[in-house]
Amino acid sequence: MPYVPTDQDTLYYEFHQVSGSDQPVETIVMIHSLGTNLSIWNWMIPYLQSRYNILVYDVRGHGSSRQNDAEVITWRLLCDDLAGLLAYKQIDRFHLVGHGMGGYIGLEFVREYPARVLSLCLLSVPLYYPVKVMPILSGDRQQVIRETNSIMPVAERLLSAACHLVTPSKQALLYEAYSQVSYQHYIQIRDLITAYISAQEIRGVELPVLFLGGEYDRLFPPSVLALGTILLQNYRFLVVSDAANALQLDQPVVVANWIDEHIRKAGDSPDVRVVEKLSAHMQNQIKDFVEQVRQQHETSTALEVEVMGTFRVTVNRQIVLGEWNQRYAKRLLVYLVFHPSVTREQLCDALWPEAELSSAKNRLRVSLSYLKSLLDKHVDVANPLLVADREYVYLRGNIKCDLLDLLEKLQTTIDEPDRERKVLLSREILEKTAYPFAMGIFDNWLLACVEKVEHKLEELARWTADYFRHNNDLRQSERYMKFVDRFI
Repeated sequence: MPYVPTDQDTLYYEFHQVSGSDQPVETIVMIHSLGTNLSIWNWMIPYLQSRYNILVYDVRGHGSSRQNDAEVITWRLLCDDLAGLLAYKQIDRFHLVGHGMGGYIGLEFVREYPARVLSLCLLSVPLYYPVKVMPILSGDRQQVIRETNSIMPVAERLLSAACHLVTPSKQALLYEAYSQVSYQHYIQIRDLITAYISAQEIRGVELPVLFLGGEYDRLFPPSVLALGTILLQNYRFLVVSDAANALQLDQPVVVANWIDEHIRKAGDSPDVRVVEKLSAHMQNQIKDFVEQVRQQHETSTALEVEVMGTFRVTVNRQIVLGEWNQRYAKRLLVYLVFHPSVTREQLCDALWPEAELSSAKNRLRVSLSYLKSLLDKHVDVANPLLVADREYVYLRGNIKCDLLDLLEKLQTTIDEPDRERKVLLSREILEKTAYPFAMGIFDNWLLACVEKVEHKLEELARWTADYFRHNNDLRQSERYMKFVDRFI
Protein backbone atom coordinates (compact mmCIF):
# COMPACT_ATOMS: atom_id res chain seq x y z
CA MET A 1 0.00 0.00 0.00
CA PRO A 2 1.39 3.45 -0.91
CA TYR A 3 2.31 5.46 2.18
CA VAL A 4 4.40 8.59 2.52
CA PRO A 5 6.19 9.26 5.80
CA THR A 6 5.70 12.67 7.41
CA ASP A 7 7.36 14.13 10.49
CA GLN A 8 5.11 12.28 12.93
CA ASP A 9 2.82 9.98 10.99
CA THR A 10 2.35 8.26 7.68
CA LEU A 11 -0.16 9.34 5.04
CA TYR A 12 -1.93 6.91 2.76
CA TYR A 13 -2.32 8.06 -0.85
CA GLU A 14 -3.27 6.84 -4.33
CA PHE A 15 -1.78 8.20 -7.55
CA HIS A 16 -3.68 7.70 -10.82
CA GLN A 17 -1.25 8.40 -13.63
CA VAL A 18 -2.06 9.00 -17.28
CA SER A 19 -0.51 6.24 -19.36
CA GLY A 20 0.84 6.39 -22.90
CA SER A 21 1.03 10.19 -23.20
CA ASP A 22 4.05 11.86 -24.82
CA GLN A 23 2.94 15.33 -23.71
CA PRO A 24 3.38 16.88 -20.26
CA VAL A 25 0.39 16.05 -18.09
CA GLU A 26 -0.96 18.31 -15.36
CA THR A 27 -1.84 16.96 -11.93
CA ILE A 28 -5.04 17.39 -9.91
CA VAL A 29 -4.82 16.95 -6.14
CA MET A 30 -8.16 16.09 -4.53
CA ILE A 31 -8.73 16.44 -0.77
CA HIS A 32 -11.78 14.84 0.86
CA SER A 33 -14.23 16.24 3.42
CA LEU A 34 -14.31 15.87 7.20
CA GLY A 35 -15.31 12.34 8.19
CA THR A 36 -14.77 10.73 4.78
CA ASN A 37 -11.63 9.55 2.97
CA LEU A 38 -10.11 9.37 -0.49
CA SER A 39 -12.78 6.89 -1.65
CA ILE A 40 -15.20 9.85 -1.91
CA TRP A 41 -13.50 10.58 -5.27
CA ASN A 42 -13.69 7.04 -6.67
CA TRP A 43 -16.74 7.61 -8.87
CA MET A 44 -15.43 10.83 -10.41
CA ILE A 45 -11.78 9.90 -11.07
CA PRO A 46 -12.52 7.76 -14.18
CA TYR A 47 -13.91 10.84 -15.96
CA LEU A 48 -10.69 12.84 -15.46
CA GLN A 49 -7.82 10.36 -15.39
CA SER A 50 -7.44 10.17 -19.18
CA ARG A 51 -6.29 13.84 -19.20
CA TYR A 52 -4.76 14.42 -15.77
CA ASN A 53 -2.60 12.69 -13.22
CA ILE A 54 -4.75 12.53 -10.09
CA LEU A 55 -3.38 12.42 -6.53
CA VAL A 56 -5.73 11.65 -3.65
CA TYR A 57 -4.88 10.93 -0.03
CA ASP A 58 -6.40 10.33 3.39
CA VAL A 59 -6.05 13.36 5.65
CA ARG A 60 -4.50 12.42 9.01
CA GLY A 61 -7.05 10.87 11.33
CA HIS A 62 -9.03 9.56 8.35
CA GLY A 63 -9.08 6.40 6.29
CA SER A 64 -5.86 4.41 6.16
CA SER A 65 -3.55 7.23 7.25
CA ARG A 66 -1.79 6.63 10.54
CA GLN A 67 -3.33 8.25 13.60
CA ASN A 68 -1.80 9.87 16.65
CA ASP A 69 -4.75 10.89 18.81
CA ALA A 70 -2.56 12.83 21.24
CA GLU A 71 -1.45 15.37 18.62
CA VAL A 72 -2.87 18.87 18.26
CA ILE A 73 -4.27 19.46 14.78
CA THR A 74 -3.56 22.84 13.15
CA TRP A 75 -3.94 24.17 9.63
CA ARG A 76 -0.16 24.39 9.39
CA LEU A 77 0.16 20.70 10.25
CA LEU A 78 -2.43 19.72 7.61
CA CYS A 79 -0.69 21.92 5.01
CA ASP A 80 2.69 20.43 5.92
CA ASP A 81 1.23 16.97 5.32
CA LEU A 82 0.21 17.99 1.81
CA ALA A 83 3.57 19.67 1.16
CA GLY A 84 5.38 16.52 2.28
CA LEU A 85 3.24 14.35 0.01
CA LEU A 86 3.89 16.64 -2.97
CA ALA A 87 7.63 16.59 -2.31
CA TYR A 88 7.55 12.80 -2.04
CA LYS A 89 5.80 12.55 -5.42
CA GLN A 90 7.97 15.35 -6.92
CA ILE A 91 4.95 17.45 -7.89
CA ASP A 92 5.68 21.16 -8.14
CA ARG A 93 2.56 22.86 -9.55
CA PHE A 94 -0.94 21.40 -9.65
CA HIS A 95 -4.69 22.04 -9.65
CA LEU A 96 -6.43 21.59 -6.32
CA VAL A 97 -9.96 20.28 -5.72
CA GLY A 98 -11.30 20.29 -2.16
CA HIS A 99 -14.58 19.04 -0.72
CA GLY A 100 -15.64 20.57 2.61
CA MET A 101 -12.63 20.28 4.91
CA GLY A 102 -10.45 19.63 1.86
CA GLY A 103 -11.40 23.05 0.54
CA TYR A 104 -10.18 24.78 3.69
CA ILE A 105 -6.91 22.84 3.56
CA GLY A 106 -6.60 23.95 -0.06
CA LEU A 107 -7.24 27.60 0.80
CA GLU A 108 -4.66 27.50 3.58
CA PHE A 109 -2.16 25.83 1.24
CA VAL A 110 -2.72 28.61 -1.32
CA ARG A 111 -1.91 31.16 1.36
CA GLU A 112 1.30 29.34 2.27
CA TYR A 113 2.38 28.46 -1.28
CA PRO A 114 0.51 30.80 -3.68
CA ALA A 115 2.70 30.05 -6.70
CA ARG A 116 2.21 26.29 -6.60
CA VAL A 117 -1.57 26.06 -7.15
CA LEU A 118 -2.72 26.67 -10.73
CA SER A 119 -6.45 26.70 -10.04
CA LEU A 120 -8.80 25.95 -7.18
CA CYS A 121 -12.16 24.17 -7.12
CA LEU A 122 -14.24 24.18 -3.94
CA LEU A 123 -17.10 21.72 -3.46
CA SER A 124 -19.65 22.55 -0.72
CA VAL A 125 -17.27 24.94 1.05
CA PRO A 126 -18.96 27.81 2.94
CA LEU A 127 -16.66 30.77 3.47
CA TYR A 128 -19.22 32.96 5.16
CA TYR A 129 -21.65 31.36 7.59
CA PRO A 130 -23.52 32.57 10.69
CA VAL A 131 -21.36 31.00 13.39
CA LYS A 132 -24.24 31.08 15.86
CA VAL A 133 -26.08 28.68 13.54
CA MET A 134 -23.33 26.04 13.78
CA PRO A 135 -24.45 24.64 17.17
CA ILE A 136 -28.03 24.46 15.91
CA LEU A 137 -26.86 22.77 12.75
CA SER A 138 -24.86 20.10 14.53
CA GLY A 139 -27.08 19.84 17.61
CA ASP A 140 -25.32 17.83 20.28
CA ARG A 141 -23.27 15.89 17.73
CA GLN A 142 -20.00 16.77 19.42
CA GLN A 143 -21.26 15.65 22.85
CA VAL A 144 -22.50 12.34 21.47
CA ILE A 145 -19.15 11.76 19.75
CA ARG A 146 -17.27 12.38 23.00
CA GLU A 147 -19.59 10.10 24.99
CA THR A 148 -19.27 7.21 22.54
CA ASN A 149 -15.66 7.80 21.39
CA SER A 150 -16.92 7.39 17.83
CA ILE A 151 -18.66 9.36 15.12
CA MET A 152 -20.78 6.33 14.16
CA PRO A 153 -23.78 7.36 16.31
CA VAL A 154 -24.13 10.43 14.09
CA ALA A 155 -23.19 8.69 10.85
CA GLU A 156 -26.84 8.28 9.87
CA ARG A 157 -27.40 12.02 10.07
CA LEU A 158 -24.19 12.72 8.15
CA LEU A 159 -25.17 10.19 5.49
CA SER A 160 -28.65 11.61 4.93
CA ALA A 161 -27.17 15.11 4.52
CA ALA A 162 -24.35 13.97 2.21
CA CYS A 163 -26.37 12.56 -0.66
CA HIS A 164 -29.52 13.59 -2.48
CA LEU A 165 -30.53 9.99 -3.22
CA VAL A 166 -28.98 7.48 -0.83
CA THR A 167 -28.23 4.22 -2.63
CA PRO A 168 -26.76 1.06 -1.07
CA SER A 169 -23.42 1.68 -2.79
CA LYS A 170 -23.21 5.27 -1.51
CA GLN A 171 -24.25 4.15 1.94
CA ALA A 172 -21.59 1.43 2.03
CA LEU A 173 -18.87 3.82 0.83
CA LEU A 174 -19.70 6.50 3.39
CA TYR A 175 -20.23 4.16 6.32
CA GLU A 176 -16.88 2.55 5.65
CA ALA A 177 -15.26 6.00 5.59
CA TYR A 178 -16.97 7.17 8.79
CA SER A 179 -15.97 4.00 10.62
CA GLN A 180 -12.27 4.78 10.07
CA VAL A 181 -12.30 8.33 11.47
CA SER A 182 -10.48 9.28 14.67
CA TYR A 183 -13.13 11.02 16.75
CA GLN A 184 -10.44 13.20 18.40
CA HIS A 185 -9.30 14.42 14.98
CA TYR A 186 -12.91 14.91 13.88
CA ILE A 187 -13.68 17.20 16.83
CA GLN A 188 -10.44 19.17 16.50
CA ILE A 189 -10.84 19.79 12.77
CA ARG A 190 -14.49 20.70 13.15
CA ASP A 191 -13.47 23.35 15.69
CA LEU A 192 -10.82 24.61 13.27
CA ILE A 193 -13.42 24.98 10.52
CA THR A 194 -15.84 26.83 12.80
CA ALA A 195 -13.11 29.26 13.82
CA TYR A 196 -12.04 29.65 10.18
CA ILE A 197 -15.54 30.63 9.05
CA SER A 198 -15.94 32.94 12.03
CA ALA A 199 -12.72 34.81 11.30
CA GLN A 200 -13.32 34.85 7.51
CA GLU A 201 -9.67 33.93 7.09
CA ILE A 202 -9.63 33.84 3.30
CA ARG A 203 -7.86 36.88 1.93
CA GLY A 204 -5.78 37.65 -1.14
CA VAL A 205 -6.67 34.57 -3.20
CA GLU A 206 -6.33 35.75 -6.78
CA LEU A 207 -6.10 32.51 -8.74
CA PRO A 208 -9.25 31.26 -10.55
CA VAL A 209 -11.70 29.63 -8.15
CA LEU A 210 -14.67 27.45 -9.11
CA PHE A 211 -17.39 27.14 -6.48
CA LEU A 212 -19.77 24.19 -6.79
CA GLY A 213 -22.85 23.74 -4.60
CA GLY A 214 -25.53 21.08 -4.51
CA GLU A 215 -29.10 22.03 -5.36
CA TYR A 216 -30.40 19.98 -2.42
CA ASP A 217 -27.59 20.56 0.10
CA ARG A 218 -29.39 20.97 3.46
CA LEU A 219 -26.23 21.85 5.36
CA PHE A 220 -24.92 24.57 3.08
CA PRO A 221 -27.58 25.62 0.55
CA PRO A 222 -26.44 27.34 -2.65
CA SER A 223 -27.59 30.71 -1.31
CA VAL A 224 -25.21 30.35 1.64
CA LEU A 225 -22.32 29.21 -0.54
CA ALA A 226 -22.91 32.08 -2.96
CA LEU A 227 -22.76 34.54 -0.08
CA GLY A 228 -19.23 33.34 0.68
CA THR A 229 -18.01 34.38 -2.74
CA ILE A 230 -18.01 38.01 -1.58
CA LEU A 231 -14.65 37.20 -0.01
CA LEU A 232 -13.09 36.40 -3.41
CA GLN A 233 -12.23 38.44 -6.49
CA ASN A 234 -11.87 35.84 -9.25
CA TYR A 235 -14.43 33.08 -9.14
CA ARG A 236 -17.35 31.29 -10.81
CA PHE A 237 -20.24 29.79 -8.86
CA LEU A 238 -22.31 26.94 -10.27
CA VAL A 239 -25.15 24.89 -8.79
CA VAL A 240 -25.19 21.14 -9.47
CA SER A 241 -28.71 19.84 -10.10
CA ASP A 242 -30.01 16.77 -8.26
CA ALA A 243 -27.10 16.80 -5.82
CA ALA A 244 -26.64 17.38 -2.11
CA ASN A 245 -23.39 17.96 -0.19
CA ALA A 246 -21.31 15.17 -1.77
CA LEU A 247 -21.60 16.40 -5.35
CA GLN A 248 -19.00 13.96 -6.62
CA LEU A 249 -21.18 11.03 -5.52
CA ASP A 250 -24.52 12.38 -6.72
CA GLN A 251 -23.32 13.80 -10.06
CA PRO A 252 -19.76 12.57 -10.81
CA VAL A 253 -19.95 13.18 -14.58
CA VAL A 254 -21.23 16.75 -14.29
CA VAL A 255 -18.74 17.68 -11.58
CA ALA A 256 -15.83 16.14 -13.49
CA ASN A 257 -16.78 18.00 -16.70
CA TRP A 258 -17.06 21.33 -14.90
CA ILE A 259 -13.70 20.83 -13.18
CA ASP A 260 -12.11 19.98 -16.52
CA GLU A 261 -13.66 23.07 -18.13
CA HIS A 262 -12.44 25.24 -15.24
CA ILE A 263 -8.88 23.94 -15.57
CA ARG A 264 -8.88 24.42 -19.36
CA LYS A 265 -10.08 28.03 -19.05
CA ALA A 266 -7.50 28.77 -16.37
CA GLY A 267 -4.77 27.39 -18.63
CA ASP A 268 -5.95 29.09 -21.84
CA SER A 269 -6.42 32.55 -20.32
CA PRO A 270 -4.49 32.70 -17.05
CA ASP A 271 -4.52 36.52 -16.97
CA VAL A 272 -8.23 36.98 -17.72
CA ARG A 273 -10.20 37.63 -14.56
CA VAL A 274 -13.66 36.15 -14.23
CA VAL A 275 -14.81 39.15 -12.22
CA GLU A 276 -14.02 42.42 -14.01
CA LYS A 277 -13.24 45.68 -12.21
CA LEU A 278 -16.81 47.00 -12.27
CA SER A 279 -18.21 43.74 -10.96
CA ALA A 280 -15.49 43.62 -8.32
CA HIS A 281 -16.44 47.15 -7.21
CA MET A 282 -20.09 46.17 -6.86
CA GLN A 283 -19.08 43.01 -5.07
CA ASN A 284 -17.02 44.98 -2.56
CA GLN A 285 -20.01 47.24 -1.90
CA ILE A 286 -22.21 44.21 -1.24
CA LYS A 287 -19.51 42.71 0.96
CA ASP A 288 -19.39 45.89 3.07
CA PHE A 289 -23.17 45.85 3.42
CA VAL A 290 -23.25 42.18 4.46
CA GLU A 291 -20.48 42.81 6.96
CA GLN A 292 -22.50 45.63 8.52
CA VAL A 293 -25.52 43.33 8.81
CA ARG A 294 -23.36 40.62 10.37
CA GLN A 295 -21.94 43.03 12.94
CA GLN A 296 -25.41 44.29 13.78
CA HIS A 297 -26.60 40.72 14.26
CA GLU A 298 -23.67 39.74 16.45
CA THR A 299 -24.06 42.83 18.60
CA SER A 300 -27.85 42.55 18.91
CA THR A 301 -29.31 42.28 22.38
CA ALA A 302 -29.64 38.84 23.95
CA LEU A 303 -32.84 38.34 25.99
CA GLU A 304 -33.19 35.16 28.06
CA VAL A 305 -36.34 34.31 29.99
CA GLU A 306 -36.52 31.40 32.45
CA VAL A 307 -40.00 30.24 33.39
CA MET A 308 -39.41 26.65 34.54
CA GLY A 309 -38.81 27.26 38.21
CA THR A 310 -37.66 30.61 39.51
CA PHE A 311 -38.71 33.30 37.06
CA ARG A 312 -35.67 35.18 35.81
CA VAL A 313 -34.97 37.62 33.00
CA THR A 314 -31.49 38.51 31.75
CA VAL A 315 -30.43 40.98 29.07
CA ASN A 316 -26.93 40.41 27.75
CA ARG A 317 -26.39 38.11 30.77
CA GLN A 318 -27.33 40.82 33.28
CA ILE A 319 -30.30 40.06 35.52
CA VAL A 320 -33.20 42.44 35.04
CA LEU A 321 -34.44 43.38 38.51
CA GLY A 322 -37.92 44.71 39.17
CA GLU A 323 -41.38 43.91 40.41
CA TRP A 324 -42.28 41.41 37.74
CA ASN A 325 -45.63 40.54 39.33
CA GLN A 326 -46.82 44.13 38.98
CA ARG A 327 -48.88 45.42 36.07
CA TYR A 328 -48.90 42.06 34.28
CA ALA A 329 -45.23 42.50 33.36
CA LYS A 330 -44.34 38.82 33.74
CA ARG A 331 -47.37 37.51 31.85
CA LEU A 332 -46.95 40.06 29.08
CA LEU A 333 -43.25 39.31 28.55
CA VAL A 334 -43.74 35.54 28.50
CA TYR A 335 -46.59 35.84 26.02
CA LEU A 336 -44.40 37.97 23.74
CA VAL A 337 -41.55 35.46 23.97
CA PHE A 338 -43.88 32.74 22.68
CA HIS A 339 -45.61 35.07 20.22
CA PRO A 340 -42.85 37.41 18.92
CA SER A 341 -45.20 39.64 16.89
CA VAL A 342 -48.86 40.12 17.88
CA THR A 343 -51.57 42.74 17.59
CA ARG A 344 -52.75 44.78 20.53
CA GLU A 345 -56.15 43.13 20.31
CA GLN A 346 -54.57 39.65 20.52
CA LEU A 347 -52.78 40.70 23.69
CA CYS A 348 -55.98 42.06 25.16
CA ASP A 349 -57.80 38.79 24.45
CA ALA A 350 -54.97 36.73 25.93
CA LEU A 351 -54.39 38.71 29.14
CA TRP A 352 -57.80 40.25 29.88
CA PRO A 353 -60.36 38.04 28.12
CA GLU A 354 -63.23 39.09 30.39
CA ALA A 355 -62.65 42.85 30.20
CA GLU A 356 -64.25 45.32 27.84
CA LEU A 357 -61.99 46.07 24.89
CA SER A 358 -61.51 49.72 25.85
CA SER A 359 -60.62 48.77 29.43
CA ALA A 360 -58.26 46.01 28.21
CA LYS A 361 -56.49 48.45 25.87
CA ASN A 362 -55.91 50.87 28.74
CA ARG A 363 -54.46 48.06 30.87
CA LEU A 364 -52.26 46.97 27.99
CA ARG A 365 -50.95 50.50 27.55
CA VAL A 366 -49.96 50.66 31.23
CA SER A 367 -48.40 47.18 31.13
CA LEU A 368 -46.39 47.92 28.00
CA SER A 369 -45.04 51.13 29.51
CA TYR A 370 -44.00 49.34 32.70
CA LEU A 371 -42.41 46.38 30.90
CA LYS A 372 -40.54 48.71 28.57
CA SER A 373 -39.16 50.65 31.56
CA LEU A 374 -37.78 47.40 33.05
CA LEU A 375 -36.07 46.32 29.83
CA ASP A 376 -34.83 49.71 28.60
CA LYS A 377 -32.47 50.03 31.56
CA HIS A 378 -30.24 47.40 29.94
CA VAL A 379 -30.31 48.38 26.26
CA ASP A 380 -29.39 51.26 23.99
CA VAL A 381 -32.37 53.58 23.65
CA ALA A 382 -31.84 53.54 19.88
CA ASN A 383 -32.29 49.74 19.81
CA PRO A 384 -35.07 48.84 22.26
CA LEU A 385 -36.04 45.24 22.95
CA LEU A 386 -39.75 45.98 23.13
CA VAL A 387 -41.36 47.79 20.20
CA ALA A 388 -45.00 48.84 20.10
CA ASP A 389 -46.72 50.75 17.31
CA ARG A 390 -50.40 51.56 16.84
CA GLU A 391 -51.27 47.98 15.89
CA TYR A 392 -48.42 45.56 16.60
CA VAL A 393 -46.26 44.72 19.61
CA TYR A 394 -43.08 42.68 19.25
CA LEU A 395 -39.69 41.84 20.74
CA ARG A 396 -36.36 42.31 18.97
CA GLY A 397 -32.97 40.72 19.57
CA ASN A 398 -31.77 37.17 20.19
CA ILE A 399 -34.52 35.67 22.34
CA LYS A 400 -34.24 32.44 24.30
CA CYS A 401 -36.56 30.70 26.73
CA ASP A 402 -35.90 27.50 28.68
CA LEU A 403 -39.40 26.11 28.04
CA LEU A 404 -39.15 26.74 24.30
CA ASP A 405 -35.70 25.15 24.23
CA LEU A 406 -37.03 22.07 26.02
CA LEU A 407 -39.95 21.76 23.62
CA GLU A 408 -37.61 21.90 20.63
CA LYS A 409 -35.23 19.31 22.13
CA LEU A 410 -38.14 17.00 22.89
CA GLN A 411 -39.46 17.10 19.35
CA THR A 412 -35.99 16.61 17.86
CA THR A 413 -35.40 13.60 20.11
CA ILE A 414 -38.79 12.05 19.41
CA ASP A 415 -38.18 12.35 15.66
CA GLU A 416 -34.62 10.94 15.86
CA PRO A 417 -34.51 7.78 13.66
CA ASP A 418 -31.35 6.29 15.17
CA ARG A 419 -32.30 4.33 18.29
CA GLU A 420 -28.84 4.45 19.89
CA ARG A 421 -28.62 8.18 19.49
CA LYS A 422 -32.24 8.65 20.56
CA VAL A 423 -31.75 6.85 23.87
CA LEU A 424 -28.74 9.03 24.68
CA LEU A 425 -30.71 12.19 24.00
CA SER A 426 -33.75 10.90 25.84
CA ARG A 427 -31.87 9.98 28.99
CA GLU A 428 -30.20 13.38 29.10
CA ILE A 429 -33.53 15.21 28.84
CA LEU A 430 -35.30 13.03 31.41
CA GLU A 431 -32.45 13.20 33.90
CA LYS A 432 -31.93 16.96 33.66
CA THR A 433 -35.52 18.19 33.53
CA ALA A 434 -36.75 19.29 36.95
CA TYR A 435 -40.38 18.36 37.49
CA PRO A 436 -43.02 19.47 38.35
CA PHE A 437 -42.66 22.85 36.69
CA ALA A 438 -43.17 25.85 38.97
CA MET A 439 -44.46 28.26 36.35
CA GLY A 440 -46.13 30.93 38.48
CA ILE A 441 -48.28 31.84 35.44
CA PHE A 442 -51.66 30.24 34.95
CA ASP A 443 -52.84 31.63 31.63
CA ASN A 444 -54.63 28.99 29.56
CA TRP A 445 -52.33 29.32 26.56
CA LEU A 446 -49.22 28.65 28.72
CA LEU A 447 -50.86 25.77 30.60
CA ALA A 448 -51.66 24.21 27.22
CA CYS A 449 -47.99 24.53 26.26
CA VAL A 450 -46.90 22.92 29.54
CA GLU A 451 -49.36 20.09 28.97
CA LYS A 452 -47.85 19.53 25.53
CA VAL A 453 -44.37 19.32 27.07
CA GLU A 454 -45.62 16.84 29.68
CA HIS A 455 -47.14 14.60 27.00
CA LYS A 456 -43.87 14.57 25.09
CA LEU A 457 -41.89 13.81 28.25
CA GLU A 458 -44.24 10.93 29.03
CA GLU A 459 -43.93 9.64 25.45
CA LEU A 460 -40.14 9.79 25.66
CA ALA A 461 -40.04 8.11 29.06
CA ARG A 462 -42.24 5.24 27.80
CA TRP A 463 -40.08 4.82 24.72
CA THR A 464 -36.90 4.75 26.85
CA ALA A 465 -38.38 2.18 29.23
CA ASP A 466 -39.40 0.02 26.25
CA TYR A 467 -35.93 0.38 24.76
CA PHE A 468 -34.27 -1.05 27.86
CA ARG A 469 -36.90 -3.76 28.24
CA HIS A 470 -36.25 -4.95 24.66
CA ASN A 471 -32.54 -4.99 25.51
CA ASN A 472 -33.21 -7.09 28.64
CA ASP A 473 -32.14 -4.34 31.01
CA LEU A 474 -35.10 -4.55 33.37
CA ARG A 475 -33.54 -2.39 36.05
CA GLN A 476 -33.22 0.57 33.71
CA SER A 477 -36.63 -0.15 32.22
CA GLU A 478 -38.28 0.02 35.64
CA ARG A 479 -36.34 3.15 36.44
CA TYR A 480 -37.70 5.01 33.42
CA MET A 481 -41.23 3.73 34.02
CA LYS A 482 -41.05 5.72 37.24
CA PHE A 483 -40.45 8.79 35.08
CA VAL A 484 -43.69 7.95 33.28
CA ASP A 485 -45.57 8.10 36.60
CA ARG A 486 -44.47 11.71 37.05
CA PHE A 487 -46.33 12.85 33.99
CA ILE A 488 -49.57 10.87 34.34
